[in-house]
Amino acid sequence: MARSTSTSRSTSINDSLSIESVVDTVRKLWKSIEDNSEEIDRTKLKRDIAQTVNRLKGRVEKSLKSSKPAVQERLLFDRGEEGNGRVRVPVKEHPTKPRFPEAALRIYDKDLADHALSQIPAAIKFKTTGEFRDYLTEKLRFNSQATRRRAAGYLIGRYFPGETLHKDLIEFAAKTAGKPPLSDALFYLTCRMEPIVASVAEEVVFPSLPQGGVARSRVLEFVQARFPSSKSVSDMSQAIMRTYERFGIGAATRTRLNVSLRVGSLDAFGYVLHLEFPEPGMYSFERLFSGPMHRWLLWDQQWMVHQLYVLREAGILSKVSEIDRVRQFTTKYTLDDAVRHLVNLTEEAHR
Repeated sequence: MARSTSTSRSTSINDSLSIESVVDTVRKLWKSIEDNSEEIDRTKLKRDIAQTVNRLKGRVEKSLKSSKPAVQERLLFDRGEEGNGRVRVPVKEHPTKPRFPEAALRIYDKDLADHALSQIPAAIKFKTTGEFRDYLTEKLRFNSQATRRRAAGYLIGRYFPGETLHKDLIEFAAKTAGKPPLSDALFYLTCRMEPIVASVAEEVVFPSLPQGGVARSRVLEFVQARFPSSKSVSDMSQAIMRTYERFGIGAATRTRLNVSLRVGSLDAFGYVLHLEFPEPGMYSFERLFSGPMHRWLLWDQQWMVHQLYVLREAGILSKVSEIDRVRQFTTKYTLDDAVRHLVNLTEEAHR
């Protein structure tokens, strides 16, 4: 009977858990520390929470890794092709690789935003990342060749993950060089590949909108909690501030990052929309509002809705519908095709 009761209690606890409830619990703990703890204890308690979460993350990753089935090695020639009379069973191809691999939390003390804005458009001249790396090693404004090569590696890893000169980015960057749409696109891509920048955007900057911004010390404290033993915390905090400022998402002062809801441009909106939703399909407004376009780029929701209708009128979206509480939009192009149509749309608008 005792064992049955214990099992029932365990099942009840498991059933009540959800990602939302866990995240909510952590948020409440964090807020309680900010509201009630003495300054000297606050950093230590936050560090304890961050370290506990990191330890749990490591345990989960280790457990998942050990539970994965062994990968079956595939022969160069299937047995069905060797003439042994067996029927060859077609092997299901791997799905297309995602546009963005899962990025690990890492040190972000080199924003290189100015270099990205000036050099990424030149990628259209090259066929491989190796050629582009050589070009960057020559062109980047650093005294040492070793420093230029390291910076080239950072830029390629950040904006061309998987060592691929993604057609969508090189074409969009070439057409928007020196213009605000490229800044918005590169800020979005930075967040996608640099988790600490995305975390600051999501958990620190976005919630600060009602106050018009956030203190630099708050960003520093947040980064410190994520990297409790790092000596680069101050450099990372400053790099994040520069990222916001150089890409025009916020205005940094000596003590503060000032932000507010923004409007962008149609071409930047269309490009980032298809980075978020790269396959043709129907999507809800809520996915738009709760995602990076609003929470990272700080684009105003009503402005985004208007851009959806503009893209529909231009034939880039199939449908936009607002019926009762059901609000949806339907894309009809893949990412590469969408960029081609967006570029043509922009060129026509400026003729």
